[in-house]
Amino acid sequence: MAQATDRHMNIRQQQRQNLQPGMPGVACLLLMFWGTTVGLAEDSLETQKTQVAVLIDQLGDGDFTTRELAQSKLRELGLIAFDQLFAAQTHNDIEIAKRATYLIRSLQVQWALRTDAPEVRRLLAKYEETNAAGRRSLMEQLAALPDGKGLNALSRMVRFEFDGRQSRYAALQVMKLKLPEEAAELQAFATHLQDLHRLSSRTAARWIDAYAVSLVAPEESVGLWEQIGRKEEQLLTTFPGRTSRALVGDLLRRQFKLLRQLERQDDAEAVARRSVNLLDGSREQLIEAIDWFASEKSWMFAQVIADRFPVEFQEYPELMYRLAEAFLQGGDNERADKQAELALAINPQDLDAHITIASFLTARQHHRWAIAEYEQGLTHVPLESEAGVRMRILLGELFHDLKQDHDARLVFEPVVENRENEDLKQSVVRFYSQMESFVSRYWYFRACDHASREEWDQQRECLEAGLAEDPDDGDILIAMFRFEESDEAFREKTLQAINASVQSHEDDVKAVEIKIKNTLDRLEKSRLEWNLARIFNQYAWLVGNTTGDYQRAISYSRRSLELRNWESASYLDTLGHCYYAAKDYENAVKYQQLAVDKDPGSLGMRRQLEVFQKALRQQRENQG
Repeated sequence: MAQATDRHMNIRQQQRQNLQPGMPGVACLLLMFWGTTVGLAEDSLETQKTQVAVLIDQLGDGDFTTRELAQSKLRELGLIAFDQLFAAQTHNDIEIAKRATYLIRSLQVQWALRTDAPEVRRLLAKYEETNAAGRRSLMEQLAALPDGKGLNALSRMVRFEFDGRQSRYAALQVMKLKLPEEAAELQAFATHLQDLHRLSSRTAARWIDAYAVSLVAPEESVGLWEQIGRKEEQLLTTFPGRTSRALVGDLLRRQFKLLRQLERQDDAEAVARRSVNLLDGSREQLIEAIDWFASEKSWMFAQVIADRFPVEFQEYPELMYRLAEAFLQGGDNERADKQAELALAINPQDLDAHITIASFLTARQHHRWAIAEYEQGLTHVPLESEAGVRMRILLGELFHDLKQDHDARLVFEPVVENRENEDLKQSVVRFYSQMESFVSRYWYFRACDHASREEWDQQRECLEAGLAEDPDDGDILIAMFRFEESDEAFREKTLQAINASVQSHEDDVKAVEIKIKNTLDRLEKSRLEWNLARIFNQYAWLVGNTTGDYQRAISYSRRSLELRNWESASYLDTLGHCYYAAKDYENAVKYQQLAVDKDPGSLGMRRQLEVFQKALRQQRENQG
């Protein structure tokens, strides 16, 4: 341990000369906070510490006047005395501890400084008035700022946050800052972190010190992390109000990643098990823990968690499926499927829960398990129910995405055959604008099924049937435009239908924009804007996949995404298609990739991304 500490000090000394110009070091931090001279000598600092220590001892003097005078002088010293006063809160002398706590609470910290970036100052404007959860949120936002702009502010929090848990949380956010890629810059950054926290005696400052060492000498930091982790675990046991399970868990996860990086698998496993022991068994916490280990490709720890919480795993299917996923990643397909069967059997009547699970499974591309969820759900609901229609739509679209259009058609068929049922109509219009649009989708699935078998005549009949139901069904019109066995009459009919639909969308855009302009009701305006986004997307999807004004299609698509805050995967998919139609393959790939990122379970979007990437590669090759 002594060798690690010596090495730790050498790293700091060797690296200080590499500190990048412009990085505010600890001297600057002292100047900003305390108004002291920049670059105070070590002996001056020691003198100050001795002075503060004497004054703190006098807080417990038998003479009242001496106690009051010492308290007054410590208040005048301000933040210079912070660290020693903070430690004195647990002094054996109750009078000293009480007065130290009073002084700590009375100290004023200027969280936002004029030297901070504007976005940092905006975040910290009301930091002092914000509650604990709000402060943690602000810390996260500071850590997310580009170019490490939030580092100095977070460092203040590490040192001067009264609540030790908040100080620790700030330190963890510092560890989330993006790291430099070049070795020299990384060394300079590590030195900068050490210098920023060198004078602080706070526990969180020591965490950052260990983190800085791990950046440039990971092997040498192992002992530091072990010491820190064990100490925090002990604190959680003896004084749980001073730390938290989440903070200790984050520490152990960092230690786990470090040990895996160093290929010390046995040590990493031991640390992982310690982190599992911190879990309290809540559904959300167990899911988060399993997902974290999955993100680290450490699937085997799902079984460790399951062994520790068997009752919870029997109760929550989403936990069971995550365990099944772990078996699948480990190559044990049979065990994975058995686990999935157990998950499927948990509370099958809870349709909302199982629909949510099926969506989760689709996103993770466990399509067989998702299909089983939907099919089981359909056995528990009447055809005309809203839940039944919703599941049929989701299952039908999943089959279509898998290019199993015959199965998709069969899922939709009972609704089409009972389309005159009034209760069924009411359920359908909750998801489609009209029953005819649902029926048109059914014909589209049938057309795709015939196309897969090159049954062109039957495909054409289905497309025309779909068009008769809904002349504005974009996918029907696109399939007609791409119909491989088209004749002149069919092409002319298709172009007329496309033009009519495009004009219809244009008319709808103008009508809705007028309504928005004349509407004062906020809720109604929001509803109209949502509808306008849908119309923009419909226009862009149709034109971007057929013919027309591609630049307008791009403009409409972007406007639709602006109205949806760029959150819709399907609308991003539309924009990718529009750029592809305009032969802007770079943007086509860019936005299609964003769509795939938001909806990783969509195979159709993935297939289109490959098409766009191939076109971009070819374009670049042609351009030399």
